[in-house]
Amino acid sequence: MAAPVYLFTGFLDSGKTTLIKDTLNDPQFMEGAGRTLILCLEQGEVGYEEKFLDEHNAFIEFFDASTQLTTEKMRELDTIYHPGQVFIEYNGSEAVSETLLTGMPEFWPLVEILSTVDATTFDLYIQNMRSMIYEQLRYSDVVIVNRCTEDTSAMSLRGNIKAINKNAQIYYEGAFGEPANMKGGTLPFDKNADVIDIKDDDYGLWYMDALDNPDSYENKDVILRGQYVDNIRGYHQSFIMGRRAMVCCEADTSLCALTVTGVRINELTLGEWLQVQGRLKTVPIEGGGKTLVLYAEKVNRYRQPDNPYVTFS
Repeated sequence: MAAPVYLFTGFLDSGKTTLIKDTLNDPQFMEGAGRTLILCLEQGEVGYEEKFLDEHNAFIEFFDASTQLTTEKMRELDTIYHPGQVFIEYNGSEAVSETLLTGMPEFWPLVEILSTVDATTFDLYIQNMRSMIYEQLRYSDVVIVNRCTEDTSAMSLRGNIKAINKNAQIYYEGAFGEPANMKGGTLPFDKNADVIDIKDDDYGLWYMDALDNPDSYENKDVILRGQYVDNIRGYHQSFIMGRRAMVCCEADTSLCALTVTGVRINELTLGEWLQVQGRLKTVPIEGGGKTLVLYAEKVNRYRQPDNPYVTFS
């Protein structure tokens, strides 16, 4: 049976080993995983104690360079350990090798790349070692930004990370893996702006926050961009606008939408993309709770984004 491979990248002491150990401590992730083989290409301040490895049915092999991770070596290790999964702790000063990206053997498929970022040093690195950070993050599926403080700017972090890798999922943590507590919040837009301009890549985060905290958007002026997806029977000045989130494939999506009102819908075409500026108001819904309705003031046609699907980070 194939053993899935998880690749952990990031600078030295950015939290790769801690993330691996936290993963091994996660009973939900580890259920039925069997043996874990850790291939370590870099050693920082945090290490792997023998007792910890024994308790987690984990084994470790150390390497000096990624060039040592040949298919032949992987086959040898697979024969020795018969792992259920493989964690590779990569050297942060190396670009991810083509072997790991495209040449993994069938018995060790690469399934996810995770990168750790130290929020306290990120600005320094992005200014002076951008090319190295680029190589670490460009292929990442998940980026964990740790050691966030109250003064950390999620907007700056997200902007730089998304400029390198638009599709990466970003998570923020405080010290010791605690939830991040940033005074500016973790949203990539300013909720207190005179007009909250929700960019294409930020629609998903806005939508989830609006679902959870509708009252915080009461009487807020916003600019939203989405698709005219449906009419509302019996209403001639209202329609449904939204964007689709991909669940597993293009054939399986869910709609993230809201009602827009105060519009001459006879001048619009079902399916077209629009930019709407207006004011949000809360309205009660059946069964309790509230939802938001956008009272339009300006409606313009909008080009379909290169990636029309919603992301949530």
